[in-house]
Amino acid sequence: MSQLELGIKGMTCANCSARVERTLGKLEGVSEAPVNLATERASIRYDASLITQAALIDAVRDAGYSPVVDELEIGVGGMTCANCSARVERILNKLPGVIQASVNLATERATVRFVPATLGQDEIASAIQEAGYEPRPLEEDGDAEAREEAAREAGRRAMRHDLLLAVALTLPVVILAMGPHFLPGFQEILDALAPRGLWEWLQALLTTVIILGPGRRFFRPGWIAYRHLSPDMNSLVMTGTGAAWLYSLLVLLQPGLFPPDARNLYFESAAVVLTAILMGKYLEELAKGRTSAAIRKLVGLQAKTARVLRDGVEEEVPLGQVQRGDRVVIRPGERIPVDGDVLEGESYVDESMLTGEPVPVAKHPGDSVVGGTVNQHGQLQVTATQVGKGTVLAQIIRLVERAQGAKLPIQGLADRVVRVFTPVVLVIAAVTFTAWLVLGPDPAITLALVSAVAVLVVACPCAMGLATPAAIMVGTGRAAELGVLYRKGEALERLSHVTRVVFDKTGTLTAGHPELTDLEAVDGDRDTALRLAAAVEAGSEHPLATAIVNAAREQNPALPAVEAFSAIPGYGVTARVEGQLVQLGALRYMEREGIDVGALAANADGYSSDGKTPIYLAVDGSVRAVLAVADPLKAEAAAMVVELHRRGLQVAMITGDTRKTAEAIARQVGIDEVHAEILPDGKANTVQEMQAQGQKVVFVGDGINDAPALAQADVGIAVGSGTDIAIEAADVTLTRGNLGGVITAIDVARRTLSTIRGNLFWAFIYNILLIPVATGIFYPTFGLHLDPMAAGVAMGLSSVFVVVNSLRLRRLRPTRLGDRAPSATQATQGNIPRASQATT
Repeated sequence: MSQLELGIKGMTCANCSARVERTLGKLEGVSEAPVNLATERASIRYDASLITQAALIDAVRDAGYSPVVDELEIGVGGMTCANCSARVERILNKLPGVIQASVNLATERATVRFVPATLGQDEIASAIQEAGYEPRPLEEDGDAEAREEAAREAGRRAMRHDLLLAVALTLPVVILAMGPHFLPGFQEILDALAPRGLWEWLQALLTTVIILGPGRRFFRPGWIAYRHLSPDMNSLVMTGTGAAWLYSLLVLLQPGLFPPDARNLYFESAAVVLTAILMGKYLEELAKGRTSAAIRKLVGLQAKTARVLRDGVEEEVPLGQVQRGDRVVIRPGERIPVDGDVLEGESYVDESMLTGEPVPVAKHPGDSVVGGTVNQHGQLQVTATQVGKGTVLAQIIRLVERAQGAKLPIQGLADRVVRVFTPVVLVIAAVTFTAWLVLGPDPAITLALVSAVAVLVVACPCAMGLATPAAIMVGTGRAAELGVLYRKGEALERLSHVTRVVFDKTGTLTAGHPELTDLEAVDGDRDTALRLAAAVEAGSEHPLATAIVNAAREQNPALPAVEAFSAIPGYGVTARVEGQLVQLGALRYMEREGIDVGALAANADGYSSDGKTPIYLAVDGSVRAVLAVADPLKAEAAAMVVELHRRGLQVAMITGDTRKTAEAIARQVGIDEVHAEILPDGKANTVQEMQAQGQKVVFVGDGINDAPALAQADVGIAVGSGTDIAIEAADVTLTRGNLGGVITAIDVARRTLSTIRGNLFWAFIYNILLIPVATGIFYPTFGLHLDPMAAGVAMGLSSVFVVVNSLRLRRLRPTRLGDRAPSATQATQGNIPRASQATT
């Protein structure tokens, strides 16, 4: 039986605690579960073979209460291969109170969801340390990432030092061992300088220094892994090089134990293998350092200090000391340190890091600013509304880190292979050694030892462990630079398989606010018609009225005064302007008033067919003009649909508009399927119906009233404006309003998954091809055999290949839609006064 102490929030009386107790007691495998209302804690005894901790926690949550669960991110130093990360993951998952633990080799981090009432952070760190690795707390202040990078750089410097030392010691060993084979007369020179035994002992001494010095990186953790019955890459290296070193040492100390033909020394093999693997790991570390470049760029956007006004005095303080409500002073050219609202001053702010737009944005009192953007001209005083982890930039960094640390379903195959890989390799090496010892040509021990060492060295599963996380790190990091944030790493894999893209209309495909698109006047005087219409509509709060007024004020801010204004709900408005009776409204209003719309009816019908709303203007009982108002499509909408079709995807639209309007919009942009007159709560049902037909659906919405559909879809994409970063319902958030982000998100997902498949293929094929060669199975027929030194070089280069292949994702470029064919809405705009046309 296992014991779980679980904190529970939300219990208010004895009935609550009794209900939780009954719920837990009914579960199969639970023997007792007393619940204490005062301490808000349940003490659960259960059979771990029948029920999991996650099931216990879900049962409490289903009962209507909140189990207290915490999440810890902790650095793990010393991991060198997939076996290492898998081992740490297994050890953490076995801890009582751990719900789920995931370890990422590329980021060298573990993410642990645990029950704090049962388990503490110190115990998690101790478990990592007992496994033979180094727990590293991840601090959350502004300089934490800088310190973490400094620690990684210190580790790289130490590895470079070890590598240079190993190279310096290995060169003389190789020269002494191989020189006589390749340089005629070299052995005679050595014999003339000193006895042959001295040179052999010099090889032994230099190789021993390599093993005890630079080689301790592999020997110490390799031995710990053996002690825990969980051999890893270090264990393979230690076994292979250790065997070659020990055999050679025994030949020197007790040559009588071996036949004369078998008294060979393999010090150079041990030295070269350790040096080659160390070189591969160093190159790998350099390449891995480049995979986290996106996070470093984002962190670099954060200001380190802020100027805060306290008691009327301006003082510069570290960013971590700024509090919400503080008044922050930002001078020209400085990076804005916090999210806030402008209190005093006017300036232009470069928000390109967030929106991608190169044109600075004017800021006045009352406007909001975002931390990480750059104040360009005037001095601003800002009230801090979000600081530290609450800022938009901090949320972006957190989302990228979370995505980079995710484990994709495709990695499951690699994990299953790695779990049994090292034990299988040890067995293959043992069988190889035994077979050649029994069947090999004299001296059999030579071929047996060389083959077994080659198998152990060439089979290290480093490349398998890096295949997925390295690609995820680079792919999600590059996506963040392009304005695409993956809240869940799993969305990468799901997004690469989608077959249909479904768009919400308002605010996603369209601008989200009505604009005047057309105006046709009977006498051709459109300026006067617009002026009169806007004067009357200025007294209305209807969104269509606002569109007309905004268009007129672009041309002439001053509108004539009105008298006797009145609104007729459902019909229109009327007023006297400059002594004239002006009436404005729908066709039914004109019919009610007995006004003949005449030839303008054809124009109005055309506007309606295009999904626009026609409005008639009458002056003194005679129709003067017809105006059209619509929520215009975004400029890039049509080009985006073309790009989606080019990628083999179906495109659909969901809207609450009438079918006639919806179909007009669909025709303009080339959308395949329209679902009109759908209420907000029906969008999710529509997505579900598509999924029932076998479609893999991505839903794109503005994140305001689309949460159910975003959550229902296989992948939800929220089109944010820079302040909707943490929309929890969406799997992917676009920080820029441009719809090109949808294409970028899909392209990044497909390229990343393709890279992962390539990485896994080469990691597996490398071992599948080289292990048989290393065993010497082709030696009798083809004379083909793999030297341990070559095996060491090949193993190191395989990991470097995987990381460098992943780094190609940094060359991803966004699809530019703005310069492509304009939308049909834009193409039809041209029938309104010039000043108004410029705004639409």
